[in-house]
Amino acid sequence: MERATIDRDTFVRPNARPSAGVRATLIAGTVEHGDQRGRELGFPTVNLPIEEGIVGDGVWVGTVTLGDGSAYAATVSVGRRVTFYGRNGFRLVEAYLLDFSGDLYGQWVEVRLCSRLRLQRRFPDVDALIEQMRQDVEDTRAWAATRALSDDAQTAAGQF
Repeated sequence: MERATIDRDTFVRPNARPSAGVRATLIAGTVEHGDQRGRELGFPTVNLPIEEGIVGDGVWVGTVTLGDGSAYAATVSVGRRVTFYGRNGFRLVEAYLLDFSGDLYGQWVEVRLCSRLRLQRRFPDVDALIEQMRQDVEDTRAWAATRALSDDAQTAAGQF
């Protein structure tokens, strides 16, 4: 199993826009098959395994850049999926790309974590988790709408 790599400083300020010179955390790796839980919940994700200490657990807003150079706003979960696996699950980066459909298994991607929305937490049931995931995606769309990134970045809100 290939491990994701990281080569940037961590920027952790909820609901804030990075100031000039502040770099986002970059995690890069090959997309692996997961347990399809995100797809079952209505939020298919790209999955990258991640080791301890690379970046803090939580739900982040960021971007995912594909091998062809296209970039998408993304809601990204980093952690052990405690609602389903408790503290015993392995750490995983799961990125839900806004307005993307397609198969990325086996492809190299770069995930940039720009701002942490919230910490990981265990939900009492799947419905509560899905409700929070919808809010996380709405927050990501709002963040993306205020961002001025490259012309090839895509989201339903238009260029971001």
